[in-house]
Order: sequence, then structure tokens, then C-alpha cells
Amino acid sequence: MSEKQSDVKTIHEFLEDNPNVDVSKQWERMWNIHGTIADRIIERFDCKLHPISEGADYYQSPDESMEGAFFGYTGNDVDWFVRSWIGNRKASIIDMNINVVLGQETLVPNLMVIFGTVPNMLFYADYVNRVDLKTNEAHVDKYYEGDANKEYLEFRANTDYVWSASHGPGIRCMQSPVCSSYITTLSEDHIDQCEAYLTKFVDRWFTWYDNADKLPPGLRDAQQEYDFNYREYTNRKDPMNVIPQRIFGKEMAQMMLDRRGGKVQMDADRGKWKK
Repeated sequence: MSEKQSDVKTIHEFLEDNPNVDVSKQWERMWNIHGTIADRIIERFDCKLHPISEGADYYQSPDESMEGAFFGYTGNDVDWFVRSWIGNRKASIIDMNINVVLGQETLVPNLMVIFGTVPNMLFYADYVNRVDLKTNEAHVDKYYEGDANKEYLEFRANTDYVWSASHGPGIRCMQSPVCSSYITTLSEDHIDQCEAYLTKFVDRWFTWYDNADKLPPGLRDAQQEYDFNYREYTNRKDPMNVIPQRIFGKEMAQMMLDRRGGKVQMDADRGKWKK
């Protein structure tokens, strides 16, 4: 990057530095990248839009200082798939998410892809692990060695990108060994680089799923408990939750948090693997 950046600045500190930068053009580009990925997920898993998404395809805060969209889906072996954004395209900040949490038929990692602006670009991509990697060598070898590790290291070697450390330990503890979490200057070249990285990253994830072994039915209830605990915990601990809390108020922000985390799906499906 052309200027030195701290890897531990808070969202508030970034916004204080650059409070009113129009990022509409870059938002459109990144939203379209997300859309290409989302279309593949919807087709592969036959995802259907959940009724909780009704009326959320575009929304604004009462004072019109914040806007966004939310699309929540369920599918074949997809417990919850969210494509969403929240922010202000005229005033620096965007938080744009794809988060796919798989069901319990396999142990393939979950997929997370985030773009953001503050107004520098935030880029986050991870295969979110669903087992304790400290005690599961086979899982590490299968999903986090090989090309995934090679391409992670090559991307991290790019000195244009500064590591972005979440202020929330609950978020840091969920990151895999190949998690990309960076901040860089917002430019078309950097968006191009991230798009190229994501093409291989997402292709690999689909291949893993298509070739995955099925988890024995007797293990699926315990896996669901693990998956749901992870989802509730990390969703609640996300430091970006301060954005809707500040703008929409505590009650509305909690509804938005529950919607994003798929509380309605967890409540409906909890215990479905019990014998």
C-alpha cells in the first residue's frame, strides 16, 4: 500500500479518518463478484429464498444514513446461505457478506467471502473449519494443505495488502490456517486480484463438496450441535455488529443479527438428526 496502515485499527478509527468517500462504483463491482458466486451456490444446491428475506432486498435506516440488502437461503445440504450488504455507498463504509453454512451430510468447511470499504478495501475469504483442527491431522491435510495453502501464501506475500486483525477474539478463533483477512487501497487492480483469487478459491470448495464422503448418520446430531454453537457464538461476537446497533437501535439490530445468523432455521431444524 502507498501509506502505512495499522493492522489493528477499529472500524470507527477508519471512518474518522475518511468519513465521506463515495464508493458506489466499487460497491457495484464487488456486489457483482458476489453475485456470480451466489448464482453458482444457488444452482448447485437448489437454494430457495427463505421467507424471512421478504422485504429486505433493499432497506434504509429511518434517517437514510444506512442502507443494505439481505437474502437468506436454504438448500440441499445447505443449512443457511446469506448474501447481504449494509453500509452507505456515499459515505465510505460497506460490509458485504457471503456466508454458506453447510448441513451435516459432510464435513466440508463452510465458505465465507467478504468485501468491505472503510473506504480502503477490506477483503476476507475463508474455508471455515467445522472440527477442532488442533486434533484432526487428516482434516488439516485434506482441506488446508496443497493448493489451498500454496495460494494462500502466495497471496499473503503481496505487500500491497496489510493483514487486518479483527478486534474480536471470537472471530479470530474461528479463522482457518488459510484465512485471508486484508486491507488495501481501494482500486480496480486490487479488486481484479481478489476476484482472480476467489475464482480458484470457490472452484476448490465446490470440488471438495462434490467429492466429499458422507458423514455417518450416527454422527450428524453431534455435528449439528457443534455447527449451531459456532454459528450463534461467532454471529453474536462479530465486531461489525456495532454498525446496525448504532444506526437502527438495539431491538432492530438484534432482529437483523438473528436474521443474518439464521436463528429461524436453527430453531426449525435443531435435533433433526436425533434417532
